[in-house]
Formats: sequence, C-alpha cells, structure tokens
Amino acid sequence: MLSCSLRNICSPKALLGSVEFDESMRFLVRLKNIHGFAPKDSKALTMTAYDVVRNMGADVGNLRVSAAAVEFDILTPSKEVMERSLTRLVERVGPALTVRELDLPTQVSNPAQAIKEGIVLFNEERYWESHESLEAAWRPATGDEREILQGIILLAASLVHLQKDEPDIALSIMKRANPKLPQHGTLFGIDLTELKQRVDTIFAENRPIFLKLPVNESGS
Repeated sequence: MLSCSLRNICSPKALLGSVEFDESMRFLVRLKNIHGFAPKDSKALTMTAYDVVRNMGADVGNLRVSAAAVEFDILTPSKEVMERSLTRLVERVGPALTVRELDLPTQVSNPAQAIKEGIVLFNEERYWESHESLEAAWRPATGDEREILQGIILLAASLVHLQKDEPDIALSIMKRANPKLPQHGTLFGIDLTELKQRVDTIFAENRPIFLKLPVNESGS
C-alpha cells in the first residue's frame, strides 16, 4: 500500500478531512469501476460526471478508464462542494478509491522511492500518476538511467491516451518510447528484456494494449 509521501497520494477520507480551502482547487478522483466501463465509454462518462456536478459549481475533465477505476480531474470552489460532488459521483459511478490534491509542487528527496512508487502505480494502471512520479526521478538522473526512465515515462503517457480511447495517439507516443528501451538488461528491478519484447509485439500487431512493467525481484 502506498504512503502519502508523494504529492498527497491519499484516501478520500484522509485527504478531505485534512484540507481546508475557500477557493477553487483541483483534485484527481478515482472511483472503482464496478460497472465494467471501458475506454470507449470515456466520453459518455465525462458528460455523466459533468452533469452530476455542474449545478454545484464544479467541473470535470481528463477522464480516463482502466479495468479497476474511472479517474478524472475535478475543479471545485470549496470543500463543501467537493464533498457533495464526490458523494453524487460515487452514487452514479462507483465507490471512491483515492482522491489526490493536484497543482502542488513536487517534492522528491528520494528518487529511488519515486521510481518504486512509479512502478507500483504503473502496474495498477494509474499511468498518469506513474508518469508524474517517474518524471520527478528522471529530472536528476543522468546517462542510461535517464534515457530508460524517459522511455518508461513515455510508455505511461501513451497508455494515458489509451485510457481516453485515443489508440492512434497512444501508438504514436509509444513509438517515441521504443528507441529509449534497451533490448536486454534489468534496471530499477524491471526486466527490460521482457518489456522490450512486449512493446515489439504491440508494434508487430499495430495495436496498443495496456501493459505492466515486468518486475524482476532479483534485479537492481
């Protein structure tokens, strides 16, 4: 289970219980996908979510669908509106999994921990959050590590678009990631040989699919 150490990755109760605000703030909300929604449903779900919250003065955007969750940004003018909006959205879509305050400065004192959390988030299909976490570790990185991290970040970015039912964009970004991934080796505990094979298969079939990072427990 992830801690709240990186950009307030917290449970809804913990986050909303500790944050006080009287001006517009933006949150990333993840609701459990109990109805079997797929990325093709993202546009209709965006309209549903917007219809739920607009009369309360809130707005939603950047909606994405994974097997586990429906996730989206919500812009809300007050904590009261946020609580009411979240209650209504849970009723319409599914139980709340996480709520995360956005637009905060990223503070990472331990790049290794950021990479570890980024891998966990990637493999939970939380690709946008994984991108953010890995990018924080990428900035101070150098050499091959920096290049490989960028390749994995681009993979995460491509799969964000796949969650939005944008397969052509996803494939285009994945093509940018591919040259940055080595044919062989292990880094950050990731079996890069297996990862490269999975990406090559996607290009051979010309059809993007959701990926997990193959973790080699004995690697480093």
